[in-house]
Amino acid sequence: MVSIYDVSSLTVKSFLIELQNENGNNATSSNNKLRVLKNFYNWLQENEIINEKQNVCKKVNYAKEDIVIKPFSDYHIEQMLGYLRRIKQRERTFYAIRDYSIIVFLLGTGVRLGELVNLKWSDMDLKNGSASILGKKRELSSVPLTEKLCKELAEFRVYCEKHFDNIGQYVFPTDRNTQLQAESIKTIFKRLKKIMNFKDVRLSCHTFRSTFAVRCIQNGMDAFTLQRLLRHNDISMTNRYVRMFGTALKTQNEKFNPLNDIKL
Repeated sequence: MVSIYDVSSLTVKSFLIELQNENGNNATSSNNKLRVLKNFYNWLQENEIINEKQNVCKKVNYAKEDIVIKPFSDYHIEQMLGYLRRIKQRERTFYAIRDYSIIVFLLGTGVRLGELVNLKWSDMDLKNGSASILGKKRELSSVPLTEKLCKELAEFRVYCEKHFDNIGQYVFPTDRNTQLQAESIKTIFKRLKKIMNFKDVRLSCHTFRSTFAVRCIQNGMDAFTLQRLLRHNDISMTNRYVRMFGTALKTQNEKFNPLNDIKL
C-alpha cells in the first residue's frame, strides 16, 4: 500500500501515462481519473490532512481533449426544414414562422446563440446583403448574407410588421415582440429534437455553426475566408474543421496546382 505522503506529481503523471499506454485510455478517460484524484487531494488539503505543497495533483494538467465535431447530415436538415415548413404552411402561427426563419438563419450564417438573440433589425442591411454581428468580445463584425437568406428575412419582416402592427427591435422576438432569451432558443431545440427523434446528433446553435463550417469547407471555401465568416480570433479552431472535413483539399489542388499550366 502506498502512503499519500509518498505520492509525487511524477507518480500521478506516470500513472495516467500507463493507463493510456497499457489500457488504451483516451484523453477524456484520463481526465476523468485525474479529476477524481484532484478532488480527493483537494479534500485532503481542505481537511488539513496535507498542506498545499503536498497537494501533488495541483501541478498535474489535464490532457488536451480532441474536439468532436458532429454536424447535421442532409437527412437531419431535410427533416427539420420539412417539418417546420409543413407546420408553417398549415398552421400559419407566429411560432412556426419564426422558428423556421431561425433555423434558416442559423444554417445560412453559423452565428452563435448570443449573437442570434441580440440581433436587431437595425443591424440588418437586406438591400446590400449584410448583418452587423456583436461577437463574443463585444466586437462588431459585418457578416455577408446570401440573396436567398435576405429574401427569407424580408418575408419574415413583412410578416412581423403585420402580426405586431409595427416592427420591433429584435429580428427574432417573442410573441410579445420583446427580446427572445437564450434559454427560449434552447427550449425550441429541445422540443424540435424530441419531434425529430434525433439520437445521433445534438440540436443546438453550436451544431448549426459546425454544420455551416463543414458545408463551407466541403464546397471548397478556404480556411482564411471561413475564419472571417466564423469570426475566429485564432485560425487554429478553423483549421480543425479543415483537417476533419477538408475533403475538397485534393479537388482544389487538382484545380489550381501550378503544374496544370506547365508542360512536362
